[in-house]
Amino acid sequence: MPGSQAEPSPTATPKCHTSKTQERARRKRHRRSQSVDPAEPKPAGWRAYLTLILLAVGCYLPMLQSGLIWSDYDQVERTAFSSMDQLADAWSLESIRTEDPLTLSSYFLEQHLPLPVGAVHHTINLFLHIAAACLFLKILDALKLPAAFSASLVFALHPAVMQTLFWSGYREELVGLLFILAALYFGIQNRSTRDYSILLFLTALACLLHPAALVLPLLLTLVVFHQKRFPHLRDFNHLLPLFCIALFIGVWTHSGSTPTDAAPGVSVAHSSQNFFFFIKQALIPSNLRLFHQPRVSAEFTAGAQYTFLPIFLLIPFYVLVLFNHGKPWARSVFVGLTAYLLLSIYGLLKVGTFLDGQPAHEDHSHYVALPIIVALAVCSLGGIIGRTGSGGKVLWSVGFTLFILMLSGIAVAHSLTLADRRSMWQKMSKQWPEAWVPKVALIETLQENETAGELLTQIEMINIMESIIELNPEQKSMRIALARAYRSDGQNAQALRHYRWIARQERPEQALLKEAAEYYRNLGMTWDAQTTLDRIDSLYNTDP
Repeated sequence: MPGSQAEPSPTATPKCHTSKTQERARRKRHRRSQSVDPAEPKPAGWRAYLTLILLAVGCYLPMLQSGLIWSDYDQVERTAFSSMDQLADAWSLESIRTEDPLTLSSYFLEQHLPLPVGAVHHTINLFLHIAAACLFLKILDALKLPAAFSASLVFALHPAVMQTLFWSGYREELVGLLFILAALYFGIQNRSTRDYSILLFLTALACLLHPAALVLPLLLTLVVFHQKRFPHLRDFNHLLPLFCIALFIGVWTHSGSTPTDAAPGVSVAHSSQNFFFFIKQALIPSNLRLFHQPRVSAEFTAGAQYTFLPIFLLIPFYVLVLFNHGKPWARSVFVGLTAYLLLSIYGLLKVGTFLDGQPAHEDHSHYVALPIIVALAVCSLGGIIGRTGSGGKVLWSVGFTLFILMLSGIAVAHSLTLADRRSMWQKMSKQWPEAWVPKVALIETLQENETAGELLTQIEMINIMESIIELNPEQKSMRIALARAYRSDGQNAQALRHYRWIARQERPEQALLKEAAEYYRNLGMTWDAQTTLDRIDSLYNTDP
């Protein structure tokens, strides 16, 4: 009826009650989201990048003074550059298939710069390393991981990168990591057709330059799992071309490679030893060496329990992730651990060698995977401490500052040792007591610089030369040096022993025979002196 008031529906809910219910639900959802996902970390600013660059340059600057490149004492061919005659050889089809033509070209080009070649060589390596550390920081910021700057700084100053930066022949690791990180960054961004086109190009180029880059599509698959809790199949569509590129290049580059002759059991045991070495060097880098002696026993090589121990060590981490798969931190741990294992495959299969060809562990094989395990450790620890509130942040700032000071001190000390060739060879001689090559390098370096007395006494020099002769009796140059050292020290019996060895050789140098004859005459050994002079006549047809 007109003017009558409509009765409310029995199912209608009062407006005030509805608004209160919605408000409570909204607050509950907000509290739940706050409890699950912490506040996103802020991306690093220009000050962070400047700090990283300055610290890295400051720690590694002494290394640039060494000037040691392509050492004559290294009897192992570290790169194909050693056997190439011209730049065109680096861009032949076979070289592109098996080597890194960009790195090889850089070796040729640095020879023609009007600057000290050693300083240029090490400066280029340092620039590539700093660029990789900065790009790694961009990636961690894009993934919104905690302690991103801290992880990048630890990687930049990590003692395990020193061999890759200093020893000639390992620049391909630096170039390879740089392009892998660049492809990862554009794969994470992927905001436009331009980003995707760059991603395709960088993926193809990285796969050609470095074998570890063949897992790039798998790494980007892990990124999707990290970014989305429940991804759909369509979220992986853009990765299909990347898988095709990696598969094609992988088949093309590896079809001509020579298969290894090692038995499967030996290869697995070797990979297991490399795994333990890499983990130790990444997390507890206490051994500051360019080449590490493998500590291998028969039980370790043959025991299956040790061969498969790395797999057993990883199982608890994956079980922990499985039971917490819905939480962001669990997805981050899963992605980081799996990415590290994928990038480590390349290094695990490599066999390192010392200067004389002996088996050795080398840090450069781990360089490409090193930033991942560093980020896994530092970001996890930073995230845990960051959840404890303001007190935890203060603790993290103080503790990390002290840690970086310690890390910087280690890097500077190692860099100073490498800057002085005498100290470097002396340290290497002590680290490899059964190897004669670093001992020869030490003695000859001291003799060239005429600074033997500053580092070693005469007796210490003689003892080192005697150990060289014991390890390699055919070292003629060391026999001569040792005879002269004994002669100057007044040990005539020992000097006579080595001069006679020199004189018995098939065709000694004329000057050495004259030196021996003069020494015999000074000792009153007239018959020996005349016999030596007669031999000079018979060998070189010279007048008495």
